Formats: sequence, C-alpha cells, structure tokens
Amino acid sequence: MAKRDDMDRQIYDAEKERRSEERKKRWEKREKKFWRTFLFTEEGKPKSGFGIYTFCLSFVYLAFYMVGFQLVTEYLTEPMAAWPVKLANLCQALLAGAFGVALVWVLHKLLSDKRLALGGHLWLAVYAVAVLIYMLFALRGSGATGAFLTFYGWFVVIPLCLGLGASYLMYRRDWRPPQRPEEEPAWRKYTKRR
Repeated sequence: MAKRDDMDRQIYDAEKERRSEERKKRWEKREKKFWRTFLFTEEGKPKSGFGIYTFCLSFVYLAFYMVGFQLVTEYLTEPMAAWPVKLANLCQALLAGAFGVALVWVLHKLLSDKRLALGGHLWLAVYAVAVLIYMLFALRGSGATGAFLTFYGWFVVIPLCLGLGASYLMYRRDWRPPQRPEEEPAWRKYTKRR
C-alpha cells in the first residue's frame, strides 16, 4: 500500500512539474512576442509602429498629468483648505483628470490615427496596475497600505478613468472600419493602355 502511495505521489509530482514547465514555456513565448514588437525590421522600420508610438505617448501623458497635479496642488490647496477633505480631494483629482482629457482632445484632433490617444492611456493603465501590485507587496504588513490605497484611488484611478473614458469615447465616435480596396471590374483591365 505504501508503495502504491509513493508511486502515486511520484506521478503527481511529475505531472505537476510537466505543467509547470509548459506554463513557463508559454510565458517565455509571450514575453518574446511582446518584446519583438519593439524591434526593427531589416529596412530599419519598427515592426509595430503603433506599439512604439503609444508607448512613447504614454510618457507624454504621464508628464502632462504630473504637471496638472503640480498646478492643482500649488494653486488650489490653499483656497480649498476650508473644504471637507473628500470634496477637496475629489475636485483636485477631477481637475488633474481634466488636464489629461484636454490633452486627449488636442491629440485626437491633431493625430490622423485615432487609436493613438486610447493606446497611450492603455499603457498608463498597465503602469498603474504594475505600481499597485508592487506597492501592495512592498507595504505588506505595514499600516501604510490603507493610506496608499486611499491616495491611489483619489490621484491615480480617478484621473486615469477620466482619460481612458474620454479617449475611448472619442475613438468610438471617429472610428471607421478599414476600407478594402475595391477591385477593378474585369472589363477594366482590358481597356488599360500600356
């Protein structure tokens, strides 16, 4: 009986190790596929222009949000000091988010590819999730987790949701399905002059 249990345990461990190896290979494949989008072709062109443009645009958004928070904090903290804390925080977060929405609107009007504004905000969402996960692990066991989550909710989630919502609505409004090139009628190829 003990031999059978030992054999079952070995089979279970071998199966678990095999699944772990398969999972690791899948993640390595995904990782390589992700980083390949930032590489260049033999002609020197980026493989994924959209990925590179939105990645760079996300840093523009990040800088713009920081400037917005700096301006809001510098000029509105004193006038809002008598307000209730939640109302003052909400107003500051909404005003900083309005800076981001204004930038989204300007870039949406200027750029021909209407997906770029939304793509930049999607990168910001990825950064925000990464920061949240890192900070939750870093603050684990300390009393600062609640304070961080409050700060994160007011000053990351609200402006990011405003920017994502605005860019998505503008994208949906202006989105047009790609036009397929119309084929020429068969009779047309016989009438072309050489």
